[in-house]
Amino acid sequence: MGNWPWQVALYKDGNYQCGGTLIKDRWIISAAHCFYRAQDSYWVARIGATRRGSFRSPHEQLLRVDYISLHPDYIDNGFINDIAVIRLERSVIFSDYIRPVCLPKAPVASDTVCVITGWGQLNELGRVFPDTLQEVEVPVISTEDCRRKTLFLPLYKITSGMFCAGNGGKDACLGDSGGPLVCSSPLENRYVLQGITSNGYGCGRRERPGVYTKVYTYLSYIDYVTTQKDIQPSAVEYCKGHRCPLGECLPRSRVCNGFLECSDGSDERNCSTIAR
Repeated sequence: MGNWPWQVALYKDGNYQCGGTLIKDRWIISAAHCFYRAQDSYWVARIGATRRGSFRSPHEQLLRVDYISLHPDYIDNGFINDIAVIRLERSVIFSDYIRPVCLPKAPVASDTVCVITGWGQLNELGRVFPDTLQEVEVPVISTEDCRRKTLFLPLYKITSGMFCAGNGGKDACLGDSGGPLVCSSPLENRYVLQGITSNGYGCGRRERPGVYTKVYTYLSYIDYVTTQKDIQPSAVEYCKGHRCPLGECLPRSRVCNGFLECSDGSDERNCSTIAR
């Protein structure tokens, strides 16, 4: 059984970009900045996976994203209202490895220890990205304390739609954006999605907490988008070569060339062997 069955990996034109969280059988939420000026790209959601770059496991599902809603008041300069609601081309099939997370009934309290998960950079320097899904516990800090710690940092304005977590050492980093911050609800014996990984000043720096989109603030927006009945799927750009499962469009020159480039090896199937 998967420990974090709502975790999603999002790929743009075949390349891993951000994390996301499954909230319904056909809906994911992530960070708006992941899709800013990239809504027309070919996006694929990888659900039920714990390894980002490996071949597909039998437990995961790959589905194309067919609609992306950025919050109408999203401001890229400052990560204001940093939330996106994403629709899949069809519903996922729930299993022990794929389940939606619960949405919050109340905002998270300060000092609550929560968990962030993702495939982001392991350290601020070095650009080392793990293949296996990582997890780390971080404490939620008060808005007042967070504002004090970010007061003199450029672009930082902690709004009512944000909260902060982490005291240094353990943190989200580049590549974790859009992924979940979940907190255990002991009375209900379940995890609740309280935050979306948004931004931070460096990674794991002392007195520099991570900043998360406060999911509770946006429940009405999430409900509005996910209950619309007349959403038309986005147009898909035609691939003249071969479309890999993760979304990369290989030109014909890279199909049946003796090199496996798609995650499932589909670019080297049904190739005619030519004697030389």
